[in-house]
Amino acid sequence: MAHEQINLVTVVENDNRDPREPELYYQCREVYVKEYDPSCLQRCSNKIIQVLETTFYKLGLLVARHPVITIFISLLACGLCGVGLTKFEQTTDDAKLWVPKSSRVLPEKAWVDKNFPENYRFTSIIVTSHNVLTPWAINAMYDMYIQSRVFVLPGYESLNTVCVKVGNMCRVQSILELWQNNGTLIHKLTLADILQKVNSNIKYSPAYGTEFNLEYMLGGIRRDVYGNIVGADSITMLWVLHKKPEWEEASLAWEKEMIDMALSPWPHLLRCYVYATRTFDDEGYGAVNADVSLLTAGFIIVFVFIIMVLGKFNLVENKLYVSLSGILTIGLAILFCYGLAMAFGFIYGPIHSLMPFLLLGIGVDDMFVIVGAWKNLTEEEKKQPVPEKIAITLKRAGVSITVTSVTDIVAFGIGGSTVIPALSAFCAYAALGILGLYLLVSTFFVAILTLDEYRISQCRNSVIFCYKHKNYTPVECSRKELVASFIKQVYAPTLMKLSCKISVVIATGVLVCVNIWSFTKLRQDFNLYDYIPSDSYATEYINAQMTFYPDRGYDAAVYCDNMDYFANRHVLENMYSDMKKDPYIQNGSINFWYTSFINYLQTTEDMFVKSQTEYNGYPKSSTGFNTLLGYFLSQKQGRSYGQYFKFSNSSLPTIQASYIPLIHTRQSSSAGDIQAMESLRDILDNSPFINGSCFAYGFKYLNNETNKVLKEELYRNLALAGVCVFIVTLLLIANLWTSILVFTCVAFTVIDVTGTLQFWGVTIDTASSILIILCVGLAVDYSAHIGHMFMTILGNREERAKATLYTIGPAVLNGGVSTFLAFVLLANSKSYGFVMFFRVFMSVVLFGLFHGLVYLPVVLSWVGPSPYPSNKAEVVEERTGMMHDSTEIRKIHIKKKSSVALSKGNGILKTNRYCITRDAATQVQNESLSQQPLLSEGEGHSKVIIDETGSIMASGVEDRPDNEDKDLADSLLSDSGPTNKHNHSRSNITTDVMNTNETNLSSVKKCDRCEKSCVMCVLQRAEQELKTAVEEMDKPKSSSKFCSCHAHRHIHSFGCEDT
Repeated sequence: MAHEQINLVTVVENDNRDPREPELYYQCREVYVKEYDPSCLQRCSNKIIQVLETTFYKLGLLVARHPVITIFISLLACGLCGVGLTKFEQTTDDAKLWVPKSSRVLPEKAWVDKNFPENYRFTSIIVTSHNVLTPWAINAMYDMYIQSRVFVLPGYESLNTVCVKVGNMCRVQSILELWQNNGTLIHKLTLADILQKVNSNIKYSPAYGTEFNLEYMLGGIRRDVYGNIVGADSITMLWVLHKKPEWEEASLAWEKEMIDMALSPWPHLLRCYVYATRTFDDEGYGAVNADVSLLTAGFIIVFVFIIMVLGKFNLVENKLYVSLSGILTIGLAILFCYGLAMAFGFIYGPIHSLMPFLLLGIGVDDMFVIVGAWKNLTEEEKKQPVPEKIAITLKRAGVSITVTSVTDIVAFGIGGSTVIPALSAFCAYAALGILGLYLLVSTFFVAILTLDEYRISQCRNSVIFCYKHKNYTPVECSRKELVASFIKQVYAPTLMKLSCKISVVIATGVLVCVNIWSFTKLRQDFNLYDYIPSDSYATEYINAQMTFYPDRGYDAAVYCDNMDYFANRHVLENMYSDMKKDPYIQNGSINFWYTSFINYLQTTEDMFVKSQTEYNGYPKSSTGFNTLLGYFLSQKQGRSYGQYFKFSNSSLPTIQASYIPLIHTRQSSSAGDIQAMESLRDILDNSPFINGSCFAYGFKYLNNETNKVLKEELYRNLALAGVCVFIVTLLLIANLWTSILVFTCVAFTVIDVTGTLQFWGVTIDTASSILIILCVGLAVDYSAHIGHMFMTILGNREERAKATLYTIGPAVLNGGVSTFLAFVLLANSKSYGFVMFFRVFMSVVLFGLFHGLVYLPVVLSWVGPSPYPSNKAEVVEERTGMMHDSTEIRKIHIKKKSSVALSKGNGILKTNRYCITRDAATQVQNESLSQQPLLSEGEGHSKVIIDETGSIMASGVEDRPDNEDKDLADSLLSDSGPTNKHNHSRSNITTDVMNTNETNLSSVKKCDRCEKSCVMCVLQRAEQELKTAVEEMDKPKSSSKFCSCHAHRHIHSFGCEDT
């Protein structure tokens, strides 16, 4: 606790004064200050910061003294890491990329791939007309069928070679099956013939003998009052081809011909829509490949922007090669992370192509921070040798990039624990990439910067560096830092206005509240077709399918192993009955071979069959079941079912595996698809098979398994990343309150980004989940730099917030703008994936910069913590006067209670001093504090720089305007002779106010009529300055004034009474 002692001190102005002259008395208030030990966190802070700054200082010296060796070692290390690229193998299997390894669908998929590998290609056409059940429409479809058979294929004669056949006929599923694809019959059809055939309830195809469901083909069915079909708006046609490597070229060529044919106009038809196996590769990946050039152009834009920001627009100080090295640094980081990750066995998938953009956003930001620290060197520091300047630069910038890099590394490292393989691998790649970037920026990039500074110091040309300019002086306007000047002179002062602060807080609150509400509305849904361009024929097909067949969902199948089908026949029948009742399975879509087989046994007149069956048509034994099944599959009615079986190679073939194709109903979201999958699984799992088992599987089930855990994993990874951000920033920034504020900025940014994505219609899927996690890494950079810089600056909160903005703000702003520029050309991309990338990165840049450069400085200016304290003391504002002559020194103290943080690092000792001295050359001491700043000439505005040991490194004085008051001076000198025309017959009394919050220093301004500091000028100035100081006090205070009475002259201050 501080203790005050008040004394009156006599000030003798002149030893040879007239005895009749009254003495001057001054009130003195001495304060004894109690210092407080730093907390544990503060001690950790000091230790961490000291270690980091010392390490980076030494690293800077080492790199700057050996730049060429540093560059060689960096290239060699990255080249060795790049050896891991020899193991490069891109994984495109969705099961390996997105399905959790513990999921049941993986062994089921492996079983299906082994027993029923995908061997078919499909081409589907939706035919639309005012009524597709007219003779003209039917004949148009027959013309399509005939034309599809006569396309000339490379090296092959026709479709007949590559199609899937039933007997000698290519399998084409269409209404033409009702007339056995016979042109003679079709050309004679009338409307009545067609409607009669359509309403005949034909269950088996007259052409192929397979189950036939006409209503499944028709869309927009119209019926009469009796329920008979009288018209339809659409109908589907489906061609099936073999999928074999040797026929791939021919199949692709045939599909291309079919697409062109379907998209051409047809008489009597409104429109045809087509989708083939090759369509997604052509339209989806084709759009991505077409827009890759936009990404290349984006990198070029970023490169130009880096040149503009890092260098200056003149022949010497332009940093062309430094900018090139910045891009090269990112490339080396990519080589570093890809090589190590592949050497460690991490998978590489299509989503990993985002890695360069993540490293671009983080790496360029770190480079801007380093170059910004270089530009912020003081004039004295700029006179140091190049290695010393580089060391100081890296010492100041190194801690800041360490905070963001370590935070990102830990956050992505923790994200690597997710159960989704592609997401886990991506986080591992990101952590390694940021680690490589951190090391390369601190060494390789700094080495290039060193060489460039040597070039500038030798006045060499920025492009042709072998050419030296003689007597070259850059144009002054080319050296201006426009962004920093704008922030310092316009933006920061405007932002610190009370009205602006209130507006910022309100806007932040509104944004967060609205986006929290929007975030709750964010749906989990994955639609592969979203990644097809909106103007593609494939998108038109999908939209037509949703219009005319709104209930049609995705394909699946029930697979059964080598069970005893005869023994389980009743279980199979009950299972089929339950599947038909399942609301998630489309009516008529189950193509169960068993029912067709039993129907054939019960209706056929074949004597061989009758001899092998009971009276009810069932086989007599398990052996008879297998025999009759083989016979059925050889007949016309059963040929199409042969693809659904896998038989043993024994003399009596037995079923090793079989499957039952079906179609799920369309669901409105991924949650509905998951429910449909689980409903079918429940039916199969609860079927009491005697031996063997059945399970459901479809390609969409892989996505369903991912979607089951995706939302949970997203929230988990965001939570873990948030915890990592807070812990790491707490350890490195070493201030709880600042870490909390930085964490809120990151959290608000993620909330605002996800909420905005919901307004854009983006859903939670695999791609968006990764992009949202990327938001954490990018958002940390925008706010952590600001929080750390605020802790290193001394002054009051508002001044520190301003200084933070114009010190580190330009680097943060440039980093965000460069990230935005890399994606800006994707705004008009036709690829949904690229458009989503643009929206995510644009959102994270805008909201990240808003929270980092607008919201956080405002909050810090109000409730920001003290700068890195080593101790904390309660001190008081001090007025020190010293009267000096050959015999005595008198001191005067007037103090005000305040809280001051004493820094062991470089900074300004923040305290106010008021001095009244008799001699302009008097030295002033502050005895209240352990540090003792010296004012060189006893006047002016003192700035004190304290080194790490507490010793004074520098001090100075600042100009202050004169303010004359002749009447006041005359009253004070009424007994001492003439004062007109500034005659100084008596010793001058100089009054000075020292306020160490400023930074510009110079000597005090003298009177404009003489070269000395006269009484007339300084006393009124002292009065005015003392009044200003009093008004700034925390506690109620009375005005201070100079007065004169008959017996004594006094200084009345802080409510003291006349003596």
